[in-house]
Amino acid sequence: MKRHAVVMACLMSTVAVAKPPATLADLQALSSQQAWAELLERAEEVPPATRTEAWRGLVTEAATAEVEAVTPTDKEPFAAARKAHTLGQRYAFLTKAPAYTAVRDASAVKGLERCLAKEGRDCVETYQQLAVGTGPESALKAARLVRQGRFAYVAMPLFALAVGERKDSEACKDEALGETVLAALDLPKDDARAAEARKVAFERCWAALGAKLKAATVGASSSFLANTCQPMRTRKALTELQDDLCKDAEL
Repeated sequence: MKRHAVVMACLMSTVAVAKPPATLADLQALSSQQAWAELLERAEEVPPATRTEAWRGLVTEAATAEVEAVTPTDKEPFAAARKAHTLGQRYAFLTKAPAYTAVRDASAVKGLERCLAKEGRDCVETYQQLAVGTGPESALKAARLVRQGRFAYVAMPLFALAVGERKDSEACKDEALGETVLAALDLPKDDARAAEARKVAFERCWAALGAKLKAATVGASSSFLANTCQPMRTRKALTELQDDLCKDAEL
């Protein structure tokens, strides 16, 4: 009986000191104090039915500030980008908030730049994982970073990301993109970067790259021909001599 009384007293004490769920006013107070981490922790206490535009605005403000506050290191160059990625998964609406996506995209590019400068491993792969949904301008900036001082085809995945699913986008006109596509088409046909180059060249950027592809077919390697003969023939872009070269290679 005595033990039961003690347990009940502890439970009543716990209930007495438990915090009530946060309200919008509480979040506004946390915002005025710039207590961003606490705001993000308590934001989910607000009932879904009352998560208004004002609530989303407060969460966006806090998430943006939290990402900006992260200081990347040589050991973890993508620290801020990882933070942004985590918050974006936690609060899906952030991916449509311009203020937040601008900071998210910038943090990923800065992380890539730092990683490349230190000759870190898997820089491009890590950027791709963290830059899902990034804007074309940010992806193009990242692709140019990778292109500098490296084999051109290394940047192919990021140029493909910059082009996306859009046809004849502005990225198609980028000089470095053209060089990268030609270099990637010189890889074996089953290389993933060659596949990305074919999609960019023949499905997305033909208007911008067609002339370069035609010129590059002259004296091209067997790998280049394997990647281009069929799609060039489909577009009726081969000269008679080039078509003969493709046939000689059984392509």
